[in-house]
Amino acid sequence: MKGIVRKFLKDDGGNFAIILGLALTPVIMCAGVSVDYVGFKRVENRMTLSAESALLAASKEVKKMQEEDYADNGRYDYSNEQYVAKLDEVFKPFFEANYEAGGYDLDRENYTLEYIEVDNVTKLAVAMDYDTAVMKAFGYDRLTARKEMVVNLKVQPKNYIIDIVMCIDATGSMQNTLDAVQASAKTFNTDLRTELGVGEFSQKLKIRVRPIFYRDWEEGRDYQNAYAGYEQDLQDWENEWGDWEPGDGSGLSESEKNQFRNEFNYSSWYYNKNGRWRKSNRNWKPKTHKRVRHEGTKYYFRDMAELEAWMNTLEGSGSSEPPPRPEPPVNHGLNMYGDFIDLDPSEEEAARAGEDRLSMRSDRNDLLEGFLGSTHAFGGHDWPEAAGACLNEAVRSDWFDNQSAEAREYFKIPDHHMIIQQGEPIPAQTYTLVTPVPVVVFWSDATINSLSLSRQYLSSTTPTSWASFKNLWQDPSKMEQSHKLLVRFGPESASGFNTIMGWDRTYYGGSLTVGNQQAVKVIAEKILDSIPDMLRVGS
Repeated sequence: MKGIVRKFLKDDGGNFAIILGLALTPVIMCAGVSVDYVGFKRVENRMTLSAESALLAASKEVKKMQEEDYADNGRYDYSNEQYVAKLDEVFKPFFEANYEAGGYDLDRENYTLEYIEVDNVTKLAVAMDYDTAVMKAFGYDRLTARKEMVVNLKVQPKNYIIDIVMCIDATGSMQNTLDAVQASAKTFNTDLRTELGVGEFSQKLKIRVRPIFYRDWEEGRDYQNAYAGYEQDLQDWENEWGDWEPGDGSGLSESEKNQFRNEFNYSSWYYNKNGRWRKSNRNWKPKTHKRVRHEGTKYYFRDMAELEAWMNTLEGSGSSEPPPRPEPPVNHGLNMYGDFIDLDPSEEEAARAGEDRLSMRSDRNDLLEGFLGSTHAFGGHDWPEAAGACLNEAVRSDWFDNQSAEAREYFKIPDHHMIIQQGEPIPAQTYTLVTPVPVVVFWSDATINSLSLSRQYLSSTTPTSWASFKNLWQDPSKMEQSHKLLVRFGPESASGFNTIMGWDRTYYGGSLTVGNQQAVKVIAEKILDSIPDMLRVGS
């Protein structure tokens, strides 16, 4: 018996099955973990990519929401709850669409979304459950993937100045255009802001306008001759009436006295004989008195002292006035407003003038409307050579300087801030964006002819070759180059304009009908094409 037991204990047959059974459990568990881990990591990676792109899209919408809110009235009026609602509204559909685009099925009940805070910096957490396949047998039903992301919603304020030079052909066929631009002048500022998506009273945008009417060089030549005649007329008026002062009815004015003095000085000599005044027309006749006339009567005086005493006894007219001062002739070649009309004065500027800002703004609109209504279409014979002179004057305008004290005042920029414009390198120090947008707009139904005649008779700095003109257009010392625009309304093809439209940043806006009816809309479209985020001027 003892031998049998001893033999059994020494027998190792069947041990492999036992060992295999004991070893198989961890092997199977490891394989299951590997399968589930690979599946889990794929889900986690897809979730992360989907969440990041969805948060980027959602944060852009919230930024736009903030900026449009500020642009409307200069304040942030939305609450955190409203920003969270916007994030949720945009994030979820983006996230779910991106996730499923990878070939994964998404159980809407299988993920959670949490916005931790929304105050410039937003922290967002996404958690998604992964149902295990093999590990479930070992008590692990699901694994949870979690991703936290942070996005800064604070946006650097964007400020813009839009300077628009209006080059308007005022020859005989253009009356409809002249009427149209005048009709739109009163609401030009408001209309352009509306088309740009900027609040009517936002001080993140300043609009200035400089109108120029132009006609033919022949009229410009006539103007030169007319000006010489005007200067002579003005000199004659100054000599006769320059020191005139209105009388008050109690005595002669200095101007009235001067007339008597001049008459006395240039009078012949007279003497009195037997009660009659006789002219001293012979050397031997006495020369005792000189004569003046007053209200049809002749008066005689020995010297200036007697004349002065007499004049002091007279009553002045109190109402006599000189003829109107001669007015300079209108330059029918170029009738320019000398500088930009600032349609958006600052609060400080209005205060210095003793006015309310909105009242001053209304006055500026009236000024623009008045100038645009100050002329009518005539002449031209549809050959407005002065278009070249107008473009020359436009390029050489006194465009807004974003480094000026006026820029700091209007946009309320602290002294320690550096001012840069959009597209420039971001400096290390604190900065504010102020971006000039110089715009030239043409309305014309004709061509551009003879740059030489424009230079000779209208604008002495006008280039006489198109190559030189192109260099002027591209000269950064004359106008800001990055955001400049030229928009033209008129025939699609026209000599001279065809050359200009080959230059950089020039655009055909449409026919004159389009320019008459939709100029503001087209100008806004071209600006937005050039600067897509113009809408985001508030931040």
